[in-house]
Amino acid sequence: MTFGLFCLCGLKLGAQDDPVSRFLAAQTRAPEVQMAEEAVGFLAAHPPTMSWIDKLEFRTETGNFDLRQQEYLFRLSPSSLTAKNRQSDLVGVMKNQYALQTREAIHEALVIGYDRILDLATVDREMALVRQALEIDQQHLAVLGQMGLVDGADLKDLMQVEEDRQQRMSRFNELQYARQLLERPLTPSVVLPTSEEIKTYFWITTEQMAEVMSKGVGVATPQVLEAQSKLDAVMMEQRVEKAERQKVLDYVQSRYQQDPKDPFREEFSISMGVNIPYAKAGNIKRQELALEQLEAEQKIVFLQSQTAERLANLNMEFDLLRQQKKQQEEQWANSFLQKMESGSLPGLTAEPLLVLEAKKARIKSDLRILELEQKAFTVYVEWLDLSGKISEQPLVNYLHALRPAF
Repeated sequence: MTFGLFCLCGLKLGAQDDPVSRFLAAQTRAPEVQMAEEAVGFLAAHPPTMSWIDKLEFRTETGNFDLRQQEYLFRLSPSSLTAKNRQSDLVGVMKNQYALQTREAIHEALVIGYDRILDLATVDREMALVRQALEIDQQHLAVLGQMGLVDGADLKDLMQVEEDRQQRMSRFNELQYARQLLERPLTPSVVLPTSEEIKTYFWITTEQMAEVMSKGVGVATPQVLEAQSKLDAVMMEQRVEKAERQKVLDYVQSRYQQDPKDPFREEFSISMGVNIPYAKAGNIKRQELALEQLEAEQKIVFLQSQTAERLANLNMEFDLLRQQKKQQEEQWANSFLQKMESGSLPGLTAEPLLVLEAKKARIKSDLRILELEQKAFTVYVEWLDLSGKISEQPLVNYLHALRPAF
């Protein structure tokens, strides 16, 4: 039994009518995402642009404490046209960085959403199986009561059934409490799917999950993209700094002074300053930026290699879980107990107690399959997380068999 075999009617669900897709879409409006989007909006409305004028100065000086020898000087330092263009490019890189921060916030919110939905589905399925087991325990007790306690063996069986029933009731109560915790909304606007919606959902199968994971993907996780954006920013800063060093015109200056010996004579002059290229100018700043570039490049390589290795390990772990699940299903399908429960044993009518034991064995098998499926889904979501696919645009519901966009 798999999540995808609950009900085929879920195949007709559209993305807008899909309760899981609605829940995941609500996760993209989490407070953390909204704060990241506000930062993007602020940067768009107030970009840190470079002015055409780098500096304005006004100076005055008195000669020999004689106000008649007052001198006035006005200096303007223009910005470099090349540096101004590079600064505009740097703003574009900054916008990209903030956009990546928004994606990372969406990514983390979706991972939480996927985990919560799967925990909810697992709890519901286990509750259904435990409920079935409790019903069988009741039937078992009724059969033993009809048979009567004729010897010590029957009494021992009765006590064992009672003990099993108490343990299952305790487990059922634990699952009910776990579901109540999961039902607590993350935000008031987020509505979780109901138990009925989860039960009739057209879940992706392990074979379909394997197909998703088998498709070759580049290592483009939010962390890798953020590191690449950091590298782009450092390289753009180097270009801005280089443009500043290559600025030729340093300043334009006007000077005014009155001649104290001749009140009708005024002295007015205009001058300018030119930068002389010097290879070692700004050497410390260049070295700092070069070191930042090296660190950013090394981080990208490290993240890519580390993520690729972890993705490969997840693929192997998922294949192992899929094989174990398939073996468990085949083992039960070919077992004597399955034939006894289904009544397909030719020429043999099973006793009521044996049929009940076969039903309990089937539930134990289903619980083992559920555990393997839960582990497989955990690996699958971790793979979606590490590969970055969980937040790729357009957003896709990777829990539905048809993978609809939302």
